[in-house]
Amino acid sequence: MSQEAEIYKVIARYLTIKYPKLIFRFDFAAGLYLSPYMANKHRSQNPIKGYPDLFIAIPKGNFAGLFIEIKTDKANPFKKDGTLKANEHTERQAEVLKALNEVGYAALFSTGVDETIKVIESYLNQE
Repeated sequence: MSQEAEIYKVIARYLTIKYPKLIFRFDFAAGLYLSPYMANKHRSQNPIKGYPDLFIAIPKGNFAGLFIEIKTDKANPFKKDGTLKANEHTERQAEVLKALNEVGYAALFSTGVDETIKVIESYLNQE
């Protein structure tokens, strides 16, 4: 199991225990090996590249829901100065997050379990 998959597992367990009625979904297929047939089927039904890893389906504050692109500590998308690292994949993810923000969602990167849980708690506990 990949490091990202381990992070998803821990976060899913956390959310299930702490918020048993919360509706959330991970983009499970992102890390799957798919046969050529299934990969084509998946691409045809999910054409947007860079779709975030986690969606929490509850409006809070001025937001319609929360999208998070989760990274491992080693894959932190930001440089020390806070700017995005030059990487085609990460840049595409940032574009998708920006588009989601523009239509009323909270959408951002997080790194690791602890930071992701802090982001989720901050979002869910806002008025």
